Amino acid sequence: MNKQPKVTEQTKKNIVQAFWKLFKKKRLDQITVKEISDIAGYNRSTFYVYFTNIRDILEQEEEILLSYIQENTSKVLFPNLVKGMKPEPTQLFFYTKREYLKILLGENGDPQFLRKLKRTIFPVAFKAWGLQQDNSHDGYIFDFCFSAVLSSMLHWYEHDDLTIDELFIMIWRMLTQGILSDIKNTADF
Repeated sequence: MNKQPKVTEQTKKNIVQAFWKLFKKKRLDQITVKEISDIAGYNRSTFYVYFTNIRDILEQEEEILLSYIQENTSKVLFPNLVKGMKPEPTQLFFYTKREYLKILLGENGDPQFLRKLKRTIFPVAFKAWGLQQDNSHDGYIFDFCFSAVLSSMLHWYEHDDLTIDELFIMIWRMLTQGILSDIKNTADF
């Protein structure tokens, strides 16, 4: 039994922060336990108290993030969207967890994370709208919307040229009024 749970919790947190610092700059296969341990200020054996390897730390962190996203979409995002209401953008997962999503979905990120994200969000979306996941037509619609929103988020992460409110309004307008109306307005027809 650990006699100092706060110390243990802080140690794990320091290791995780060191991991994210490195993952922001390097691909997963380029990160070493020694680098993480050095940045966190511990020896390698301390790393192995909490994680079996680098992939383990990534998987634990992704699981925590995906759990948060599932809760956020089921309690904040989709309940508002189904009612035709605009949720508060600063409460949405792609804003509150943007530093992690930017890394995971970026060029050095985890290629499997997109699939995991989709598997997390789709069941919540289908349930919110009372749809069946085995309906091919609905699957295409959700794939299209998911891809459009995700691409817009990634563009925002890379360029940071809009406020969260401006981004959300643009995405909301494109989803509810169609993308062609936005293109038409931008092109000055």
